[in-house]
Amino acid sequence: MKCLVHFYKLNYDFSPEFAEAHHEGEPSSNNRLYDWEDELAIKTEVVSYKVLENETFILEGERGGEPFQESIEDMIRFEFTDVKGDVTTMACSQSIVKEFKTDQTEDELKVDVFLEESEPLTNPIPGVYIAVQEFPKSLI
Repeated sequence: MKCLVHFYKLNYDFSPEFAEAHHEGEPSSNNRLYDWEDELAIKTEVVSYKVLENETFILEGERGGEPFQESIEDMIRFEFTDVKGDVTTMACSQSIVKEFKTDQTEDELKVDVFLEESEPLTNPIPGVYIAVQEFPKSLI
């Protein structure tokens, strides 16, 4: 099945009252519901997925030509397995996720993740969102 994942950063200044009074309850250009949205599509055919809460995520990369691995606790991991058995992982700090929803049909999986409006975060790689206070100090 096709898989689309949306991450939405909620807008702290959104006013439901203004939306109701002026736009039939809908957001508008002057009253945005989201500060930003990321849409990520998994290119391969997904056969299964898991949502794992309160998990550890290993952030891997290279810094100054040297490889590193940092464990980050209290993450929500979204794991998508394709037809070859390869796993694509996306993750968010538990503290910045307001809610998430999954909607699966026979042909498509949609995952919507809503990130807290007042929590600062960093996005070191696509599909990974870490609360600033939980980001590894060794990488700052």
